[in-house]
Amino acid sequence: MAKETTISRFTLRAREILSSYAAFTLEGVMTARVQRGKDTWTISERNGIAKGTSDGEAEAIYIPNKRAIKSVERNIVPLLPKKVVIRKPRDILDVCAEFDLKLVQKAGPNKKVWGGNACLAASTVFFQTLLKASGYKAWQLLRPKGGLKTFYMPNIGFNMVCGGEHVPGTKQDIQEMFFIAMNKKSIKGVFETATKFFKQFEKNLVRDGLPTGTAKERGFVFPVKDNFEGLNRIKECAGQLKLKRTDWAIGTDNAFSEIQKTEKLRKEGKYDLRFSGLGVKTRQELIKFNWSVVKSAPNFVTMEDPGSESDPEAHRLMTEKYGDRVQIVIDDAAVTQMRFIIPFLAAPERKNRCGNSVLIKLNQAGTFTETCLATEIVLGLADIDRVEQFLTARKDLKGVLRKLKDLGVGNLKEALDNIKKGGFTAFFSHRSTEGTSEFLPYMPLMYGAVSPKLWFKAGAPNGERNLQNYNPLIRAEEEMRDKKINTSVTRFSGLPDEVKIGILSKS
Repeated sequence: MAKETTISRFTLRAREILSSYAAFTLEGVMTARVQRGKDTWTISERNGIAKGTSDGEAEAIYIPNKRAIKSVERNIVPLLPKKVVIRKPRDILDVCAEFDLKLVQKAGPNKKVWGGNACLAASTVFFQTLLKASGYKAWQLLRPKGGLKTFYMPNIGFNMVCGGEHVPGTKQDIQEMFFIAMNKKSIKGVFETATKFFKQFEKNLVRDGLPTGTAKERGFVFPVKDNFEGLNRIKECAGQLKLKRTDWAIGTDNAFSEIQKTEKLRKEGKYDLRFSGLGVKTRQELIKFNWSVVKSAPNFVTMEDPGSESDPEAHRLMTEKYGDRVQIVIDDAAVTQMRFIIPFLAAPERKNRCGNSVLIKLNQAGTFTETCLATEIVLGLADIDRVEQFLTARKDLKGVLRKLKDLGVGNLKEALDNIKKGGFTAFFSHRSTEGTSEFLPYMPLMYGAVSPKLWFKAGAPNGERNLQNYNPLIRAEEEMRDKKINTSVTRFSGLPDEVKIGILSKS
């Protein structure tokens, strides 16, 4: 275990770097002086943040890069501490929380004054610097008091088929279709299966005279006949590899904000399945369509964004009807904001909840600590005092309490207790790091020490940006096993408690 570490003389600046989406984004760069015992040295860290494609007013708001660079220099640098002392792993998280709270208090609503990009670049590189200086690993930060006996690696959704807005001319309304390896005991084994699957899928496209190009998350882009061709091809590929139905699973990111684009559709609660040509559907008809996708495979386990960001009622209806059969992941409606997540999940009865899982994105939250708090709320691990402190700083507490009252939930503690009882899941997502950064894997590597309810997606198992998010998991697993720590992939136990998959009882 590392000795007491003193960190001082922090410097921070931001610069522009190219993002993988052919745009410029921000990179935070920090140096610090480190003292441990009689030894002293200087370290330098950097973290690029994703430009992303999520720019909603409800999440952290990015400002033009040039303004954000000046904001880091003028607004954020003066908030850096003079000195930090790390005696135990959790000190790192406490110091980050103190720094991030100042950002939340001063950066304006959703950080639109100082810039969500400026705040996130500073917040993440500050955490990264403290972690490196301390000598601890991410998987040690939340180690239980009795010691870390089993570490849970996340289930990984590998994007195999792209559609929707990602693919001009597509006949697939669903934006992403996932393959998930569900019966491997090591994360390396998960990647071995995923790479074989990806290559077999590519061979099948060549066999059928179809293109093998990939989209933003490196899932395949090819002309599909309808909403089910991609799902059927995933099933075909699993059969070719002789995978049992309990060895793998299938899922989707519907991204159905994209089919409720107009004000008229939002006002009427309707959706235009314009890519497939199925036409305008009512909310109830859309949920029926979602169910047809879920029941297309007995091992269909996860569906993200079954409704639009402006339609929590669609998420609630999907949860009421099918929340015991499938993981329902809220992304666009929750945008990694505590003020939405808490009332969405806090109702004691499933019929009043909007989902049973939450997508976690650093770029939506805007600081490292707010991302952690969102995760901890979902997993039932949150410290109520810190949650209340940040909700107050954001001026969100009163609004959250009003929503809870409407649900028949008396206070914040009752809400967090209800969420803990629910056994919900956190699904960590890409669009949080750029350049050579390996920051995103810190999230599952922290929470795998305390919960098996973890999922992770960073695209297909190819492409440099995807692999810089995946390879750290392999290295961490090897490191833990060298230290005789048992590691396990969450598999079907990583689903929400209420979700029951029929094939498991038959196998």
